[in-house]
Amino acid sequence: MTRLLAYACGKDERERYARFGPEYGFEVTCVPERPLPENAYWAMGYDCVAIAAAKAITPAMIDEYLAGGIRLLSSRAIGVDNIDLAYAKKAGLPVTRNTYSAASVADYAMMLALMVTRHTKAALLRNVGQDYNFEPFRGKELHTMTVGIVGTGNIGSVAARRFHAFGSRLLAWSRHEHPALKGIAEYVSLDRLLRESDLISLHLTSTPETYHFLNRETIGKMKPGAYLVNTARGDLVENIALIEALESGHLAGAALDVFEGDRAVYYLDHCNQVMGQRELAILNAMPNVIMTPHLAFWTDTAADDMVRNSLKSARQFFDGEDCPMLVK
Repeated sequence: MTRLLAYACGKDERERYARFGPEYGFEVTCVPERPLPENAYWAMGYDCVAIAAAKAITPAMIDEYLAGGIRLLSSRAIGVDNIDLAYAKKAGLPVTRNTYSAASVADYAMMLALMVTRHTKAALLRNVGQDYNFEPFRGKELHTMTVGIVGTGNIGSVAARRFHAFGSRLLAWSRHEHPALKGIAEYVSLDRLLRESDLISLHLTSTPETYHFLNRETIGKMKPGAYLVNTARGDLVENIALIEALESGHLAGAALDVFEGDRAVYYLDHCNQVMGQRELAILNAMPNVIMTPHLAFWTDTAADDMVRNSLKSARQFFDGEDCPMLVK
């Protein structure tokens, strides 16, 4: 039986590895710790290491894994921007990415869009103080809005269909047009999407090319009074540029499940600590900004998919079968 060491496993994932591991021929050991240089040697004697997306996998860790006999690095996440892929390829360590329920993130993006356009954060905070004045909270209806979908892959295309069901006019920009959006969304140039969209929902992967995809220049091209929803990756948006646009009133609000620098913050308990995250503090303090700690993917269905599909791809690799999730 193939041996697999799974890092960063909580209770839910341990239960799923126990359930799905034998089905795919794996003897799985789960540890709660994140993968770090100082615990890379734990993988000695295993065939595969499974990781989440929260921590960087460095060249030194890759060398340690290879020295210990690891033959595959399996990510439970869709994005693999936390892995030094160039070094992994050079060193000879194959990497698989993952796929899971697109509806998990698409539904969350829809929820955040409704919350930010209906001033939910500020209204809830007012309710805590028993101020029930409704006048400041006049919102917008999605069927009156043009929504720009940036990235129409698996998740973005599902999100687009969600917005279409609410009656929004849809503009889309992506490297490839998705056939399911024919007759639903109009593919346009990025400049036109930025100029005409009342709300933009980001669904891009994190790559060197998409780093600070929204910066001072591109945010400046956005329609005055527009809203931003980001359930993709934090480094797609330049924090300072976003803060400036919100402070000036150029943007009406933002709903962020991720933010630039979130890997140093999310999934950890920082109670009673000084984090030194000024940009996070500024964004969190704004009444028109909703922030959640990278939860969009976290549903029962997606949790099953993350573990099962990771094991399935690893099994395909070890059996010499076609492995669609192998990073080329």
